[in-house]
Amino acid sequence: MRTRARRIASRIFTVFEHLVINVTALTMIAALATMAARAAANDHPNLEGVWGMVQHDRLGAPFFIPIEPTRTPEGKKITDEFVAKYNVKGDVTGDMEANAHCVEPGMPTVMWGIGGAAMEIVQQDKRVTLLSELAKQTRRIYLDGRDFPTDFPNQRVGFSIGHWDGDALVIETRKISEWYAPRWPHSDQMRIVERWYLTDASNVQITGLRPANPPKVTGKVLINEMTINDPGMYADNDYKITTVYRKLEDNVMLEDNCSEGIWMEQLEKYAAGGGAKKAQ
Repeated sequence: MRTRARRIASRIFTVFEHLVINVTALTMIAALATMAARAAANDHPNLEGVWGMVQHDRLGAPFFIPIEPTRTPEGKKITDEFVAKYNVKGDVTGDMEANAHCVEPGMPTVMWGIGGAAMEIVQQDKRVTLLSELAKQTRRIYLDGRDFPTDFPNQRVGFSIGHWDGDALVIETRKISEWYAPRWPHSDQMRIVERWYLTDASNVQITGLRPANPPKVTGKVLINEMTINDPGMYADNDYKITTVYRKLEDNVMLEDNCSEGIWMEQLEKYAAGGGAKKAQ
């Protein structure tokens, strides 16, 4: 009887042992499957690095920025009145020119750098950050599923949320501050949608910003397909601009000390006017 009982107990233990092993194996398989799913979800193209503009498809405006859409009669009236009131000419010849005072309009011109200033992309799972060399402008693109806030103030670069659509990062930007000065004036109704993705330079017709002398570009390039709507300023709907960027080999960003020059100019004027002697 004891021998039989031992055999039965041994079989029960063996069955139990197999069950434990199977449960453990299933748990490990489930964990591996979860890890694989997460890895697949995060396996997005790496957009990080310092990028410089190669070209866009709407050449013809100053500073190599794209030609603007057609303004509505009301939009033209608003901007004409602003220019006349403040002597802002938009070509850096007026005393009140914004760029000469280190003031940039934000979106969408930050994506063209006013002549091609570099930009750095820092990529994280829940956020992509764009740092512009021009006037130290910064864009934060939230990828955590949030919606546009109702209590967030308008700002020049707006508020951006994004999501991945396959290998493309789709970004929508709203809450952009109105800007009536030259170079892409806009109302606070402006809405911008972008698609960022990588492709090989051989898939793109490289013309550069000076088509008479196009640059040689190899390797991966970053494409930005931008669609702009602003019923408060522009008559054109779904105005599209495609911009091409190449990664800069040195991967270095320069510091913009524009405001320091303005400060030094004021100091020199103060000194030349005898201000320093009066202060003694």
